[in-house]
Amino acid sequence: MRVIAGTRKGHLLQAPRGLWTRPTSDRTRTVLFDLLGGRVSGAIGLDLFAGSGALGIEALSRGAGHVDFVEKSRRAVECIRRNLCHTHLEDHGRVIVADAFAFLHRANAADGSPTYDLLLADPPYHLGYSERLLETLSRSRLLNAGAVAVLEETARVELAPRSGKLRCFLRRVVGETALHFYEVS
Repeated sequence: MRVIAGTRKGHLLQAPRGLWTRPTSDRTRTVLFDLLGGRVSGAIGLDLFAGSGALGIEALSRGAGHVDFVEKSRRAVECIRRNLCHTHLEDHGRVIVADAFAFLHRANAADGSPTYDLLLADPPYHLGYSERLLETLSRSRLLNAGAVAVLEETARVELAPRSGKLRCFLRRVVGETALHFYEVS
């Protein structure tokens, strides 16, 4: 696994060991970021279910201003920290050890919490997390107007075209993976 494009292009990234992680493939990340285009530049990002941190690191390499990485596995958190150091992006990312839903709940309830222009989420497939995440985000104040949320799910799952203030403007299938792009209206 490597950084596909941007200032850190070609840097190799580690993935946490074990069968419980499923890093986003290079091909899927290429499609995802090609479709995002200029929306990444200067964005404040949130990488939920961060795993190796590959999605958030790719965003930073392509010009995102800052990314918060949320991951509950201590092993994965250490991997994200190593990947940020290896790519010399540790000053542009913050690693938060937390369950994604607990983080969203706490951050949404707290005054002065950061808000985000870009949300990247690759939850475990087949557990209903994407639907739950979509519902949680539709009520959240953490996403700025015009923000984009990209949810990765198995291609066999089709997420709702609309959920509250979120509207799906694109669904792209890459192999066995579907990328759902939502915009905050």
